[in-house]
Amino acid sequence: MTSGQESRPLRGDKRAGAKRRPAVSRKPRKLLPPRVDNRRTSPRLIVLALICLNFFFLWLALKVFAQADFWPLLAAPILVSAWFFYEVGAVATIIVTGILLVQTSFEKNGAILIAVTTFGVMGVMLGWGQRRQRRLHRHVLRSSLTDSLTGLYNFGSFMECLDREMRRVDRYGGAVTLVMFDIDHFKMFNDRFGHQAGNEALKIVAATLRKQKRESDIVARFGGEEFVLLFPGKEASGVETARRMRKAISQICVPVGGGATTEITVSAGVACYPNGAASKEELLDKVDQLLYASKRKGRNRVSVAPIRRRLAAS
Repeated sequence: MTSGQESRPLRGDKRAGAKRRPAVSRKPRKLLPPRVDNRRTSPRLIVLALICLNFFFLWLALKVFAQADFWPLLAAPILVSAWFFYEVGAVATIIVTGILLVQTSFEKNGAILIAVTTFGVMGVMLGWGQRRQRRLHRHVLRSSLTDSLTGLYNFGSFMECLDREMRRVDRYGGAVTLVMFDIDHFKMFNDRFGHQAGNEALKIVAATLRKQKRESDIVARFGGEEFVLLFPGKEASGVETARRMRKAISQICVPVGGGATTEITVSAGVACYPNGAASKEELLDKVDQLLYASKRKGRNRVSVAPIRRRLAAS
C-alpha cells in the first residue's frame, strides 16, 4: 500500500440471517460546545418591566399627587438600568427622567437638576464599568475553554464534550465518532525550521480543520501536535471526513522563513462509540493505537477500528 492511502482493518463476519436496515439519510445532530457560563442569564425583560413600573409610580407621585419629596427615588431606575443595560440603559433612563422633571414643578429646580445630573453621570460610569467587567469575564471564560495558540477548544473542553456526548448516546442511542490527527515528523520539523515555524504549522492545521469540519462537529487541540474531531454518527462518515481533512492538510504550504514554504502531512485514527469501544478510556486508547498504526504503515493515512459488537446485558 502506497503512502497517502488509508488502511482499514477487516471487520468480523456478520451474523447469519441478520437483516440490514435500509440506509436513511439524516441531518447530523449538532454537538453542543462546552458551556461558557453555567449561570442563568439576567432576566432583562423583568428588569425592564420593573423600571417602567418604577417610572409610572414616580410619575404618579410627582405629577398627579404632587409629592415633590420623592424626586431622589429617580436615582434607582438610572442605576438599575446602568447595571443591566450599561451606558445605553443609563442614557435612556436619564432622558426619561429629564422629560418627567420638565413636566414637574419644584421649589429648588437648580439643586434638583444638579442632583439628577450627578445621578446620570454615576449611571453612565457604572454602565461603562459593568460592560468592561462583563467583557473581561467572558474573555477569561473563553480563554479557559480554548487553546491560546490555535483558538480551538482545549483538552479540558474536549473531554467535557466527549463525556456529555457519550452519556447522551447511552441514554438515547446512536453513536459518536472520534478522529485523532497527529502531524507527521513534527519534532523534525521544529528542529529544522524552528519553533516559530512549528507554531505557524499548528495554526494552519487548526484553521484547516476548522474550515473542513461540519457545523455539527467539535474540533479541539488534544495536546502538542495532536488534534481531535468529535462528531455524531458512525465511523463510516468519520472515515470520509478524516480522509477529506488529511487530503486538505497535505495540500497546504507552511511558511518557514525567507519566503520559503514546505508541505506537511497528518496521520489519523478513527474509532466509534459504542460499536468500537465500550468506555471513554477504551475509545481514547483505541483511537490512539490506530493513530500510531497509521504512522507505522507509512504515515499520511487513516486507520479505522473494526466494529466491536456489544451484547446487551439480559
